[in-house]
Amino acid sequence: MDIPILQSWKFDDELESFDQIEVTITFNNGMKRWCLITTPERLIKHFEQPNLDPPGCNIQHLIIVKTMNKEDIDRTLKYLDEQGEIEIATILLG
Repeated sequence: MDIPILQSWKFDDELESFDQIEVTITFNNGMKRWCLITTPERLIKHFEQPNLDPPGCNIQHLIIVKTMNKEDIDRTLKYLDEQGEIEIATILLG
């Protein structure tokens, strides 16, 4: 059985619109998966909202990167793919 390999990814949101950016990942067999990407600074900004309710969250498909630079995200996603962790870090799209 062939193992799907990450082929490409794209931002689904404008980078300045949200603290957590939706990303769609496409694999060489056509499978698509989804996750959220953010930085430590963006998480801090998210939790500084005065009326945040609830005041906490559990997001298993959240990938935290050093910067929102495409090269950093690409290297992180490829690393997760190479380590066999991309599936647990993302959600299968229909």
